[in-house]
Amino acid sequence: MLDGVVRFPPEYAARYRASGYWKDRSLRDTFDECFNRYAERAAIVDAAQSVTYAQLNERATRLALNLLDEGLEPLDRVVVQLPNVVEFAYLYFALQKIGCIPIMALPTHRYREMSQFAELSGAAACVTLDRAREFDYREMAGRIREANETMRWGIILGDAPAGFLSLRELIERPSRRSAVDLGRIHIDPEDPAVF
Repeated sequence: MLDGVVRFPPEYAARYRASGYWKDRSLRDTFDECFNRYAERAAIVDAAQSVTYAQLNERATRLALNLLDEGLEPLDRVVVQLPNVVEFAYLYFALQKIGCIPIMALPTHRYREMSQFAELSGAAACVTLDRAREFDYREMAGRIREANETMRWGIILGDAPAGFLSLRELIERPSRRSAVDLGRIHIDPEDPAVF
């Protein structure tokens, strides 16, 4: 269990399990079952593309394995500040696959909110855009990393400067690991899955 998280009272947990509401499965395992069951169906459709559940699973798995290679670990917190784009879905499911906890931020949040999320959570990474209109998220992410000793990675969707990882490159890069490695990661179903 993540330090600082209070478990559900045992009597409620027992009642939820007895009623079948809690299956003691991680979201990773639940999502994997859905990805396999609906593999050929469209999962995401936007103006430019359609992504099946199989494609979503394959890209999220590759991203998860590459994030592990970069050093992310289960229970690491990751501040996620992305708009409604397909890369958001790949990242969300990748984080669930390795047991990281996304901290959801809005694209309109700026340094004050983002630095507080990072500081209060002890976040290990921040994922954001490169730019939107006149705002440079990369500069903000760099300031947040400098101010927070726990933040080891800045991951940028778009033009990633030196010292940052490119989200697109992490999604597309072939992994050195096998997907079997993800199944070896223990995820406690009672740990937080998202903040």
